[in-house]
Amino acid sequence: MQRFRNHVAVLIVFMALLSCGGGKAEPIIPERKAIEPSPTKVVEEFLKAIKDEKFEKAFQYVYAPYSDKEGYIIQMQNTVKDNQLTILNYRILGTQIFDRTAIVVVELNQKVKSPQTGQIVELLQNSQYDLGLFDEKWKITSGNCIKN
Repeated sequence: MQRFRNHVAVLIVFMALLSCGGGKAEPIIPERKAIEPSPTKVVEEFLKAIKDEKFEKAFQYVYAPYSDKEGYIIQMQNTVKDNQLTILNYRILGTQIFDRTAIVVVELNQKVKSPQTGQIVELLQNSQYDLGLFDEKWKITSGNCIKN
């Protein structure tokens, strides 16, 4: 009987060591496939193209199912002209990648015609660009001002 108790005690200690000794196994987080260009690079290149008024180049970074390239270029030319928009500079503040979507937050410094006064004003704002994966390429799906 004493021998049986010794075996049970050793077994209990062994089980405790196995369950606690090594700690919990770290969860395995699968490596995300890196798709180039990254969402950050897509937004940087898009803003550079808009700043330089190279709207044909900008078109390659957007998901625009509502327009063809020529229509997009005309729309952007009119937007820049009508609002007297000039991007002075920009700075990426952060990027968050989810599964097949991403957001990039940018600080934009621009000159634009005020809708209230008609005067050209310098505006510093934070904008959020939403991106999605289309044919394994990151494309901008929308952009919104999040702070003026």
